Amino acid sequence: MGNEKLSQEEINALLEAANSVSEPKDVKENERTLTDFENDAIGELGNISMGSAATAISTLLGKKVEITTPSVKERNISEVRKEFKGEKIVIRVDYIKTLNGTNAFVIEPYVGAVIADIMMGGTGENVNEEEELDDIKLSALGEAMNQMMGSAATALSEVVKGPVDITPPKIEKVNFDDEKVQFPPVYDGDEVVEVRFKIKIDGIFSGDMMQLMSPTFAKNFAGYLTNSFKPEEEKKEVSHVSQQSTSSSKASPQQSVKKVEFQEFEKPDSTSVPSHKLDTLLDIPLEISVELGHTTMTLKQVLDSGVGTLIELEKLTGEPVDILVNGKPVAEGEVMVIGENFGVRITRILSKKERLYTLK
Repeated sequence: MGNEKLSQEEINALLEAANSVSEPKDVKENERTLTDFENDAIGELGNISMGSAATAISTLLGKKVEITTPSVKERNISEVRKEFKGEKIVIRVDYIKTLNGTNAFVIEPYVGAVIADIMMGGTGENVNEEEELDDIKLSALGEAMNQMMGSAATALSEVVKGPVDITPPKIEKVNFDDEKVQFPPVYDGDEVVEVRFKIKIDGIFSGDMMQLMSPTFAKNFAGYLTNSFKPEEEKKEVSHVSQQSTSSSKASPQQSVKKVEFQEFEKPDSTSVPSHKLDTLLDIPLEISVELGHTTMTLKQVLDSGVGTLIELEKLTGEPVDILVNGKPVAEGEVMVIGENFGVRITRILSKKERLYTLK
């Protein structure tokens, strides 16, 4: 180059080029699939679902678990992938009822190792950051994530006004240093919606958790809130149109306005049962049972059964179990582990019509 010097404009251009390579690129404003309001809706739904998930895993681990308010951003998938180095834990969860789509959660192996250690009876405090996650620990982590996401799905069912079911989480270790790794299993183009949380477990550690979903699923997901709550600008437009319609109706000389007269109805007789009479029934014991499933076998199959025989039920993995009171179905729920005992969380109460059809 000799004694040639770069001009200030050339230096600025080189610095700008270097920054454009090193900094993660977000999707440009005019290429975004989601609006700001939809991003806020996804964040609020994340608050609802992850808040319920934190409560579930707190009970499961016997330790206080906090999941922070999420941040939502639409990103370029290639830029997201570049942020990951080395081995990570990827958890795939599919929504299969009411909500339909795939989510991928990415956590550090150390975070998964701490959760797995506590699930297996440890304290989580002596876990080494370099500790290897074997199949048993991955299975324990899978059970924790199953409880978390099951609780999150139950919370979301209240928002979407319908049952929300998930498949059992699929957990795998992914080495992002391998360029051939297919990741993530959720995008349907070059963009992906990134939701970032921070998970804290009772002073033991604080780690990041990333949730990824396709823009299409994210837009449908946000729609359950955006269809119910509109931005202030839209509300003002609707109000303005309503006022114009009212003004035009008043200005029309051809329309006559009459006062609405409602028919008066006699006050119905009270048929409710006094509460003090119901109190006499409150001590009656009822038998609560949970039916995991059932099947039909021939007499020969029953007689041939012995120790170690496997009997396949008609229920699929992840389907709700039936809750019966005195042998009559009244609700559906999901099986949970509370300490050393099994429990069941009620996810749906059968309607009066459904209970009527189950009577024999």
